[in-house]
Formats: sequence, C-alpha cells, structure tokens
Amino acid sequence: MLLAMWHGVRFDLSAIALLNAPLLLFLFVSIWFRVLFKANMVLVFCYLFVVNALAVVINFVDTIYFPYTGRRSGMEVFSMANDVVSQLPELIVVYWGYAVASALILIAYYWFFLQIKSRCPLVFSNKFFALLLCFTLFIVFVVAIRGGFQSKPIRALNAYSYPSSSLGAVVLNTPFALLKEDADHLDRAAYFSSYDDIKASLRPEMQREDVAAINNHNVVILILESFGLEYFGPPYGMHSYVPFLEELSKKSRFFPNGIANGRRSIEAVPSILVGIPSLMSEAFMRSPYQSNTVHGLGQIVKPYGYSTAFFHGAKNGSMYFDETTYRFGFDRYFGLNEYPDSSDFDGQWGIFDEPFLQFTINEIDKMPKPFMAGIFTISSHPPYTLPEQYKDRIKEGAIPMHSVIQYSDIALKRFFEEASKQEWYKDTLFVITADHTSDNFDSRFATSLGRHQIPIILYQPNQEIDSGIVTDIAQQTDIPATIIDYLNLPENDKILPFGRSLLKNDVRSDAIIKEDDSYWLLSQGKYVKLSMRESEMIETGDLPVTFVQPADKQESANLDKLEKRLKAYVQIYTNGLIDNSLYDFSSNNTQ
Repeated sequence: MLLAMWHGVRFDLSAIALLNAPLLLFLFVSIWFRVLFKANMVLVFCYLFVVNALAVVINFVDTIYFPYTGRRSGMEVFSMANDVVSQLPELIVVYWGYAVASALILIAYYWFFLQIKSRCPLVFSNKFFALLLCFTLFIVFVVAIRGGFQSKPIRALNAYSYPSSSLGAVVLNTPFALLKEDADHLDRAAYFSSYDDIKASLRPEMQREDVAAINNHNVVILILESFGLEYFGPPYGMHSYVPFLEELSKKSRFFPNGIANGRRSIEAVPSILVGIPSLMSEAFMRSPYQSNTVHGLGQIVKPYGYSTAFFHGAKNGSMYFDETTYRFGFDRYFGLNEYPDSSDFDGQWGIFDEPFLQFTINEIDKMPKPFMAGIFTISSHPPYTLPEQYKDRIKEGAIPMHSVIQYSDIALKRFFEEASKQEWYKDTLFVITADHTSDNFDSRFATSLGRHQIPIILYQPNQEIDSGIVTDIAQQTDIPATIIDYLNLPENDKILPFGRSLLKNDVRSDAIIKEDDSYWLLSQGKYVKLSMRESEMIETGDLPVTFVQPADKQESANLDKLEKRLKAYVQIYTNGLIDNSLYDFSSNNTQ
C-alpha cells in the first residue's frame, strides 16, 4: 500500500498540473501588465479554491462509488448526472458523513487560501527573471503532466504496472481518470429483461469433464503481426507467402475460419490474453473501463506455480503493451530496451523478428518451469523493412507486405528449429494466431468479414491434442478458455462468456465482432448483423466464400436463435463494462 501511494504521487502531480495549466497559461500573459496585479491575485485565489478544492472533493466522494464499480470514475459518470441531481437530497441523507466532510474540506481550503492571500506581498521582478520563471514553470508543468521523461505520457493503465495490478486504483486519483480518459459513451442494452433470459439465449456451454490432476505444461502464445489468412496458399489464399506456417498447421489443430475480434494490435492483446472482444470504437485498454475487474492469463496461471513473461521487439511503451501485459499478470516484459544488440534494430520500429525470436528462446530457457510466455512479432508491419542479408533472398510479392510476411515466416521457422532443441519444447502448447489482418491484395478478403480472417493454430509437439483441420468458427477470445482447458485448471469462473475451448469440437461455435458501426455474429456458416443505429433492420446472410465450408453436413442455423445470441452477447458486453460485472456471466455461471 505504501509503495502504491508513493507511485500515486506521479499521478497526483500530473492531475494537479493538468488542472492548473489554464491558470498558468493565463498568468504567462497577464503578469506583464502591472495594472492587473491585484486582479491576478483574486483570480488565483478563486481558481485554486474552485478548481483544486472541488477536485479533492470529487476524489473523496468517489470512495462511495468505487465499491460498486471496482474502478475509478471516468467520464462515463456524467451520463448519470440527471439521476444524481434528482436523487441529491436522498444521497445527502444517506451519505451525510461524506457531505459534512466535503463541506469541511471546502471550508479548510477557503481558510488556507485566505491566509496565504493575506500574507503574499506583491513582488515586482525584472523581465529577465520573469521570463526565466515562466520558462521553468512551463517545463515543470509539461514534465508533470506527462508523468516524467518517458516516451509516452502516462495513462491510467500505467498505474497497474507497479507495485501490483490489484492496487492500480490506489495509485490513481479520480481527477486524473476524468481528465486523461475519454468516455466511449456506451449505452446500456435492454434486449433482455432478466439474467435468465440472457442465459437461455446463449449457446449451451460444454461441461468440463472431471480431471485427475492439473496439467503443468508450458504455454507459448505467438501473436503474429498482420498474418491474415489470405497469405496462406490454396484453398485459402491465391498464393502461399508463409510456407513454414502452412507446414506447421498440417501437424496442428488448425482453424482456418479464425476471426480477429478487432482490427488493431492494441485490441488483440485483451482479446487473446483475457477474452474481451473489441466492440467499442475505442480499444478496451484506452477506454474508461480499462480498470474494470479482469482476469488475465498471467494472473490465472500464477497460483499454479507458473513463471510468466511477454516479449515484443518494438520500443518499450509501444501501444502500451508493457503496461497492458503487466496488467494481465505477466511478471516480466522484454522489449527493445532489454535486447542486447542494437545492430539488429530495423531503424524504425524495433528488433527484426529473426534475432528477437532467438533472443526470446534464450530468455525462455532461463525461466522456471512451468512457464507461460507471450510473444508478439513486429517485422510484418510498415515500414516493411528487411534485414540486408534477406533483401536479395526474398522474392518481391504483389505488394510490399508480401516480402516482410515471407521474412517473418522464415524467422518463425528458425524459432521452432531452435526451440525443438530445448528440453521444455515437447511439454509446451504453442498457440499461434495473428493480431489482425493487413493489406488486402486478394479482393475476396476485402470485405467486412474478410478483413477479420486470421489463422488460429494449436501445436503440441507430443501430439497431446487432436490435430487436423477444424472448420468450426474460432476467435481470439477463445484462446483463454482453450489454455485453461488444456492445463485442466479449475478456473471456469475466470472465463468470459465470449469464448470457448477450441479443444472441443463445436459446430455451433461463435465469433463476435464490431464492423461498419454494427455488431456481427458469425456462426454455423451464417452471419447476423445488428446495426448500432436503431432505425436499421437486422441483416442475415451466408458467410463469404473465403470461409471454409465443412465437408460433412452441418446443423442448420436457426437465424432467430442467432439473433438472440448476438443480442445477449452485446448486452453482456455493454452492461457488463458499465457495471463492472462481466464475470457475472462467466462460464461457470452460464452453464
């Protein structure tokens, strides 16, 4: 707690600087006019009293609301302004102690500022000193607002990295959360009137079999930058640019009908490591709900003796992956700062995939067993840079992306060749997927749904899982449930209802995405599209030709049931985020 409060000073200073920046900017201009000196003192007094005292009161009053939401209040609280005003007399009666304490805070501030004002004489300094003072204050305020000299300004997410993700709310302060986070303005969904109605509309959960013991095997989650399904050869894409990955998929449990729940890297990490789809215009980790209760895979496996680490070859702080993975329970993060050889830097983005993946193997080998490691590649990303030794070896494709995809596939091959020499290799489940798709050269994939098609591959060298091509729909949010199922962990209450285990055959599997300002459910060869604009009708249809159709006869889809299921997912998601109650609909509770 002491460390959390000490870390919180950084966020306190940022909030103070943000709150008082307008006053400082005004004074930068007004101090040059002596006629305004007395007026400036009055302005400073009023501003500090109104703005800063109220900020302290808001922070104090939020202690009432926090137990109900489990997070610091963000901009979403203003959506409840009318309710608060209408219930104000009752609230004052119920929380009279807070009302009295708030009044005392305001009185104390007023008295304190009054004492300062009466003891502050006017001081006329020379212009050089005034300019130096203005410049110094400007620098101090900028550094304070940014939270330090790091590459990116601090956000609420940074509060969860130290000393513990569970103490992030202690580190934060409410004014900071209000000032630094933009509300996504989620509106409550009311498709169903009760929990039982929602439960009845969800697809039946498959019951877990009783297991004799926990499977303490290792897990490696490989997130490949921009590896869309279209880079595979026929019958998926037009031409193969990933021969190694295709060969590996033949020895794996391969889901060609894989779906990325979002379109950005920052959206993929919560989907893959927690099971949260991206159904807002803002990414979950930049939304007001980022401090909601979540159970990341790192947190789930830690009580079972797992060491955890996440590897991403880009600059530390890129897309807040370091803070995000700490938030989801990963103990260590390896990025550009931790990589020992700067000569492998691509000049723009980070460390080339091939050397960084070799570095990753060396670091994984040092980790206590069992372990869980997350790896995010970077080279198949603009600016499409290749190492010098590969510029003549890799054939150019139809678009620049094809060259770097081939390079990343080569790097992946070398990774598995080296990993296969390690003792831990055969006792490891490799989960291989992409964060999102990228440039569409194949026009068949240039559709609302085609832009979400990625491969999902489960590879276990000892063949402990059934292999083969599985034509069920699979999505990124299925990965947490799959890993928990593989490890036989009794943690179903930490699995969100948006995912299911990919180790079980389930032709009624679902994927849910947000595209074209609409929610989509993909299931049983069909899609249901629910527009976010209430005036538009529900749209249904067959999945595009880029989706692999099952060889055997599938259960015919009931579109009415699919529509209800989509609405159930949307209501769970929106209301669950607003109320911080997503896990009320965990797998245990919906069976």
